Amino acid sequence: MSGSDDKFERMDIEQLKAALQQHVRYIKRINGGDRLNLSHKNVERLRFDGWDLTDAELVGLQAAGSSFSGACLERANLFAADLTGVDFSGANLKRADLRGARFTRANLEGADLTDSDLREGKIMKQSSEGDVSYHDNGDTGTRFDSANMRHSTLEKVRMGRALGAGTDLFQANLKGARLAGCDFSGSDLSGADLEGADLTGANLSRASLRGATLIGVVLDGACLDGVDLTAAHFDRAQLMAAKSMEGAIMPRTAADLGIPVNELMTKHKAWMTSGGAKGKQAVFKGVDLTGFSHPGIALSAAEFSDAILVGANFETGIFSMTNFSGAALSNVNFSQCDLRGAKFECANLTNANLAQADLSAMPIAGGGGRTWPTNFRGAILTGSDFSGSDLSFCDFSGAILRDVNLNSANLDGVVFDEADLTGVSLSGANIGSCKLQGVKGVVVPKVVPKKKASSKR
Repeated sequence: MSGSDDKFERMDIEQLKAALQQHVRYIKRINGGDRLNLSHKNVERLRFDGWDLTDAELVGLQAAGSSFSGACLERANLFAADLTGVDFSGANLKRADLRGARFTRANLEGADLTDSDLREGKIMKQSSEGDVSYHDNGDTGTRFDSANMRHSTLEKVRMGRALGAGTDLFQANLKGARLAGCDFSGSDLSGADLEGADLTGANLSRASLRGATLIGVVLDGACLDGVDLTAAHFDRAQLMAAKSMEGAIMPRTAADLGIPVNELMTKHKAWMTSGGAKGKQAVFKGVDLTGFSHPGIALSAAEFSDAILVGANFETGIFSMTNFSGAALSNVNFSQCDLRGAKFECANLTNANLAQADLSAMPIAGGGGRTWPTNFRGAILTGSDFSGSDLSFCDFSGAILRDVNLNSANLDGVVFDEADLTGVSLSGANIGSCKLQGVKGVVVPKVVPKKKASSKR
């Protein structure tokens, strides 16, 4: 790219409105339309929320502090744009050219950057004498330092040498992403899906990968010093390719319990039946129990927080008031289980089977009719099956329920506030009594106020 002037023209508001209207006509193929071109323009601290900017030319755009919340920027050209502190929450940036863009402190929560180009890029300028030089002396890599990318979709992105130290990528989708050489030191990748991603030579020192999915990840030459892999799902052989892992926090194994698992479960049964007078509570906190198979087991009030139970089979089991917070539970079988009052906060239940399970609120003994609701706050439930289950009064606040099967489920009083219900199947289910504030992916039914009865006689 080339430019000859360091100054960026501040857009006149009326001219900008006219250009945006012409772009709408361009997208809809209406006569008089014209593709939006704001290359090398200054639109700092302006609002573009909800606008359709598909295919817009925004090379070198100066947009620090602006807002593009919910906007569509699919295939837009934002090469080397300054997007410092910009709000892209919920925006569509699929297949966008973001090479060399600066996203420092930007808000990309819930944004979709699928297949976008985030490699290096730099605008160059040519002097009157013909000399070519970089537009400024900054780094050519795309920058995400201290950016908020929680729940964002970065599937198949090309990041090159992107810099993202301290970036919040909580529960982000990075499947198949090309992240070779990226700097994610000190970043939060808790619950992120990195399946098949290329992290060759990446810096993940002190990063949190708690509960992350790392199956098929390439870690050749990567730095994992001080990384937190609690409840992460990975093949230990993959880690051998890393350059260093000094101080890494690894999941515990069953051997670390110091007691055979079957014996611990027997002691737990005695603990439950005696009201705590005998035996011992089963505590599997942070333990890797991949493939654990105990259909019909009774482990109410057991402790499984941060445990790895991928592919476990608990069909018809009893787990009322059990704590599964932060656990890796993808592909687990909880069908027909008693899970009343269980805690699944921030757990990963991707493709889990919870069909015909009892997930209703647990009555509190001596509580005067009070109950303890089942908690899925912030959990990942993509592709899970809840068909025919009793979910009455469950709390799914902030949870990801994309493509979940809720057919014929009892949703009486369920809390879905800020949850993602994109692609959810609701045949035979009624969301009329649900709390749906800020919910994504479904049309919230409008409440029509009842007409007041006439006071005339």
